Amino acid sequence: MLNMNENEGSSTSISNFITTIYDMVDDLSSDSIISWSQSGKSFIIWNPEEFYNNLLQRFCFNFKANTNLNCFFSDLDTHGFRKIDSGIWEFANDNFVRGQRHLINNIISCVIEQRVLYDQSMDMFKAKELFARQVKKVEDQLPPHNSYPTSKRRPFPNKLYEMVDDPSSDAIISWSQSGRSFIILNPKEFCKDLLRRFSNTLHISLFFHKLERFGFKKIDPKKWEFANDNFVRDQRHLVEIIISNDKEKQDQLRKGYARQKKLGEARELFKLQIEEMLDMRKKMRKASRKKMKKAKKVKEQEVRLQHIGLCKL
Repeated sequence: MLNMNENEGSSTSISNFITTIYDMVDDLSSDSIISWSQSGKSFIIWNPEEFYNNLLQRFCFNFKANTNLNCFFSDLDTHGFRKIDSGIWEFANDNFVRGQRHLINNIISCVIEQRVLYDQSMDMFKAKELFARQVKKVEDQLPPHNSYPTSKRRPFPNKLYEMVDDPSSDAIISWSQSGRSFIILNPKEFCKDLLRRFSNTLHISLFFHKLERFGFKKIDPKKWEFANDNFVRDQRHLVEIIISNDKEKQDQLRKGYARQKKLGEARELFKLQIEEMLDMRKKMRKASRKKMKKAKKVKEQEVRLQHIGLCKL
């Protein structure tokens, strides 16, 4: 993250570039190399070779190291200059005008604003990267699926088997003739008596829901007949397979819920951290703009005072 001093350094380098270019173009002694155009609203590099070997090297010394023509043209583009004649090296910017040096402050402000927006977009990009890394870190810290504690066996299939296998209730519920399904022969009595004994809180709709959950299917649309491949007369041991299959399925659901909950909590925490970071950056940018605006006003006042002094002379 950039700090206030970095912003100030950035604005200084922008100011140095523009003011140095302006001084170079405005210098009558170098008119054979670089000068204003006839309109005074653009500048022309008349002698590119001499410009590179002489002026640009001095410019490089004052501004930054390793400056070459490509770098120079790139900086012109960054500062809003455009090439207006394909036949000659002529460049223009609406705020780069002969005799109106104060206008270059507009170029400086524009470039600083662009850099602020760029820095803010980079902040958001970095924040997203940080968020992704933090979420990945939380995911890596979560225990593997097989490390979660197992739950107690659910008794529903066992209780159901006992109820179907009980000869005393054959008039209400019993095995089918094949022994591979069971039939509720008297739904009214089943709901009134057996279901209540089966569970004090179990409602008929919940009973059907549990049948579906444990893999039972209704095999006759006209009768309350249900079947499961592992629910067979005289083979009670197969019920354990039903329980095991359900336990595995429920464990997976519970693990998925636990992981999602943990990730959700992590996302909320990181979201708050990122918002705090961006809010702090916003305040710093606001303070920086205020400071630069104040400096711009001071600069404009100095230019006006200089102009007044020249008029008096």
